[in-house]
Amino acid sequence: MKVIVTDEISEKGLELLEKDPRVQLDVRLGLKTSELHGLIGDYDAIITRSGTQVDAELLSHATNLKMVARAGVGIDNVDVVAASERGIIVVNAPFGNTNSAAEHSMAILLSMCRNVPDANASLKSGQWQRAPFTGYELKHKTMGIIGLGKVGGRVALRSRAFEMDVVVYDPYISEKRAADFGTRLVSLDELVSMADVISVHTPLNDETRDLITGEHFSAMKEGVLVVNCARGGIINESAMLTALQSGKVAGAAFDVWSEEPPKSDVLKKMIEHPRMVVTPHLGANTFEAQTNVAIDVSREILNLLDGKPVENAVNIARFDPDLMAQMRPFMELAALLGDFISQLAPENPGKVIFNYTGKLAAHDCMPITVAGLAALLNRCTDQEINMVNASLVAERRGLIVEQSRSTESNFFSNLITMSLETPQGKRTIAGTLFEGTPKIVKMRDFDTDFTPEEHMLVMHYDDRPGLIGKIGTILGEAQVNIGAMNLGRRIKGGEAMVVLSVDSP
Repeated sequence: MKVIVTDEISEKGLELLEKDPRVQLDVRLGLKTSELHGLIGDYDAIITRSGTQVDAELLSHATNLKMVARAGVGIDNVDVVAASERGIIVVNAPFGNTNSAAEHSMAILLSMCRNVPDANASLKSGQWQRAPFTGYELKHKTMGIIGLGKVGGRVALRSRAFEMDVVVYDPYISEKRAADFGTRLVSLDELVSMADVISVHTPLNDETRDLITGEHFSAMKEGVLVVNCARGGIINESAMLTALQSGKVAGAAFDVWSEEPPKSDVLKKMIEHPRMVVTPHLGANTFEAQTNVAIDVSREILNLLDGKPVENAVNIARFDPDLMAQMRPFMELAALLGDFISQLAPENPGKVIFNYTGKLAAHDCMPITVAGLAALLNRCTDQEINMVNASLVAERRGLIVEQSRSTESNFFSNLITMSLETPQGKRTIAGTLFEGTPKIVKMRDFDTDFTPEEHMLVMHYDDRPGLIGKIGTILGEAQVNIGAMNLGRRIKGGEAMVVLSVDSP
């Protein structure tokens, strides 16, 4: 596997790749766009930070690329849709720098509260002043955290250690999750009106861009403190500057900007404001974090090479890492069912339905659905289909994908049923796991019980004496040995089905 590194990445973090004889690692820093376009077609994976734009144009030249590995959390510089269309996995390292980001959030907050930057500059200039730098304590203040993810959760715990009362706005977590961090879940309007300190910890997307506007600043307490160590643009920067200039906001601490490096007049005025503590996107800039994110993406590349689950893909439906080992056999079962039914069903299916019953159905089964869908589509198109682009390809082909779940099951502890609706009729296949081994237990309307093998023969026939013997004779004359046989029928003398596993095609 050939891997290109285009941004500064921790050498220690890349050791996993350097030591693997299967990997050719090329570090090419400072490439011009045209140079990268000319090189990228030779590589299977690219490791970047924020300095390389992995856009649709670059990806159009990446004829062999299988993975974009972003050594960090943000993926603003990666065209995820374009990558998905090409079946390219995009991974990031969402956990490697979370501790560093949380610590930096607290560092610039404390610097702002205690006027550390100004006091430091004053003393270095030869002055001995104390009165101008009187600050604020955090104890008994209300911390409002927007986004209780990996970083936000750590900030919540650290805020609690400073004896702060912590409230949280996050529409994607439960009250129990908030309580686990010693916080209370509130609405955004409630948070901005009650918090003494507001700290933002969400990703930047269409939903969160300009999440905090002038209206929110108007509703805030007089003298509120505002921290942004997440992404530039979540807080409307023009509104932020106005609130600073009016005195509504007593102080702000920003590490991130909507434009980096900042060039606009608004950003320059913010940075120059005397009540702003500013840093140039240093949240992940610790030796530990840089090593951690490099190790994380290196492991993802090796996972891809070894055929193991990719844990931090942003464009693949996936289970939490804690569940992956338990659910991977079901993903493999769904892929097997999809591959099997695609060879039995007529062409041009209009709808595919995945039904999950049993304990399995207590979880979000979408990753299993996508695994089955990818296997199905691989037989229907000459395009390479995987879990990255399966849903996109299905949508473009007009294939409707549905799924249903029920934790109640009469016969099997877990059962996956896959149905194809075509103009010629409906085809159904169902499978389960028996002691970890996949079993197909239903095909069409026939009950079955067989383990899929590499070479199999499925035949329908009239249930008459002697037909099975004739089938065996024909195969024997062709030097085809039968390894196993499974029979199914609805009624005596009616239509029957035989499934044979054979030793050769």
